[in-house]
Amino acid sequence: MLNQPWVFRTMLMTSALNPRQYRSALRSGADVCTLDLEDSVPAARRDEARNRASSMFEGPRTGCVRALRINSLRTTDGLRDILALACGAIQPDALLVPKVNCAHDLRILEDMLGDQAGNMPFLATIETPAGLSAVEEIATATPRVRALVFGAADFTSELGIAMDWEPLLFARSRIVAAAASAGIPAIDSPTFDLGAELALKIDVNRSRELGFQGKAAIHPRQVAVINDTFTPLPAEVEHARRVIDLVHSRAGQISVLDGQMLGPPMVAAAQRLLRRVKALG
Repeated sequence: MLNQPWVFRTMLMTSALNPRQYRSALRSGADVCTLDLEDSVPAARRDEARNRASSMFEGPRTGCVRALRINSLRTTDGLRDILALACGAIQPDALLVPKVNCAHDLRILEDMLGDQAGNMPFLATIETPAGLSAVEEIATATPRVRALVFGAADFTSELGIAMDWEPLLFARSRIVAAAASAGIPAIDSPTFDLGAELALKIDVNRSRELGFQGKAAIHPRQVAVINDTFTPLPAEVEHARRVIDLVHSRAGQISVLDGQMLGPPMVAAAQRLLRRVKALG
């Protein structure tokens, strides 16, 4: 899985205590289906959730990446999760690692997993002030890091601020920039209001405009809106192709298309969009 191109429009979270919900997630159209051992599982039931998780990654693969969110590396439950992974009892496609505070966290995790987990990719969650302060180093901590994920709920809790767009704009912008610098996608925090589709659409559009390549979801009904927003429109694809065709025909010289000057940054953006379209199939 490490060397395959992934699409990260939607990462749907489900509890390891609810197998039916997870099976539904696999059919939802989400690009990443994440089985959760952390926030959605009461502390007293985490051993039970871990045991259930071992069977949920068996069986035929679907079209989505099957990820596992473990508990914090700084907790006993997190260490138990790692032990289950290291001995092969649980075999997901990727790990969603919560509360990553520094690059060393991921390097230690890599060492503890050993050969049994192969090159299992990491999706590093930035949800603490310490993690945000070290986000550039976290993004390049190991080749296993395949995405940065913003965790707004824990982040705002630690800072004592509202979970609104404006107070979190700096954090989001820094995560997007760090991910882009490392050549990996940034995935935004979920929208927690399940009853407001308009609020979801506004959130997703803001995320895309800021540079996120996907967004976490907490319910299957959110998947379609997120996927649609992060899928390039036909007009965008056509424009990107025209950009590439024109630049090729002009042997790389600066050109003008529809009144807009086309320099190297515009060409690079068109190439990125077409690579994303190809990955989407």
